[in-house]
Amino acid sequence: MSRRAALLAPLVLVALLTFACADDGDVVTIHTGLEPEPDAELIAELDTDGDGVVSREAAQAAATEAERQAQEDADRAERDAARAAQETAYQALLADADAVAASFPGGQILIGDVRANIVESPVTLMDDPENPTHEEFVSRLTSMIQLRLAGIALDESGFPVDIGLPDAEINAQVQAHLEGPFEEFAQQRAIEDDPSIERLATPHCVSALAVTSEADAVAASDRVQAGEPLGDVAAAVNLPGLTETDGTIGCGQPFDLFGGGELALALLELEPGELTAPLLLPSAASPTGELWVVLRVDSLRTDATDLSSIGPFAGHVLTEAMSTYEVNVAPALGAWNAGNLRVSLPILP
Repeated sequence: MSRRAALLAPLVLVALLTFACADDGDVVTIHTGLEPEPDAELIAELDTDGDGVVSREAAQAAATEAERQAQEDADRAERDAARAAQETAYQALLADADAVAASFPGGQILIGDVRANIVESPVTLMDDPENPTHEEFVSRLTSMIQLRLAGIALDESGFPVDIGLPDAEINAQVQAHLEGPFEEFAQQRAIEDDPSIERLATPHCVSALAVTSEADAVAASDRVQAGEPLGDVAAAVNLPGLTETDGTIGCGQPFDLFGGGELALALLELEPGELTAPLLLPSAASPTGELWVVLRVDSLRTDATDLSSIGPFAGHVLTEAMSTYEVNVAPALGAWNAGNLRVSLPILP
């Protein structure tokens, strides 16, 4: 290099560095000659006017988008790896017929038991019963656990079931109890837990005061509680067409009389002869759009109580008992959820 070239070289470098750092607050130079050659596709994408520069906002947006895409790719790779690991663990367990798929009080189910069950009675449209998918295997395991827990619950309630028998025979025993005396047992258990169930199954003979305002309802109720016959008060104040002239509505189970609303539930708190507080209902039959009702239970038809009309109870009582048992499932298959009596697949990230 000549002496003159050697002297000029630092000046050129200073000029290039100065150009590279120039910043008017809005433009960032892409290429200074000192940096590696930039990606041509990136320049074409960001440099919309072809002058070799892009706005700082565009550069920052591009960097943010690249970072977001990279994170998405990393998350997807992590999920794929987790699924692959899950499938590998599942296949390894599936190959061991003597491994325990699930255990419960007094028994266990082996991997081989589930596989044999699937082959003997495959689900319609199952592609390959010999090689069930994870979901197919867990679904059948769930059914097998449920059947055995039902047998245990029945047996402990005094209705013998041998859960050591083949599934078809266990199921036959369980169904025979559910369709037979266990329903009566379940009815009594349900009543012990919630006495209102018996009231719901009992016909109530009901009369009512039905007026347009709360003040009128209170006044009418006060007259009845003071000793005036409800029939006389109803004949004087009730809106027409809602009850008989004497205030009679009729006899029936609460939900049959009033559906599942507030009026039906209010009856459960009353003994014969008692009145409810005034209850407000929207009604097109009232000129004000408001209907204020006071109900009275005239009598209870306990001779006609019919629990079967609001049952059956066997399934509810049985599932409650089943949910109390501890079940352990092989982690590679999933985990037992006592709330819905099912095996849930392993949770992935």
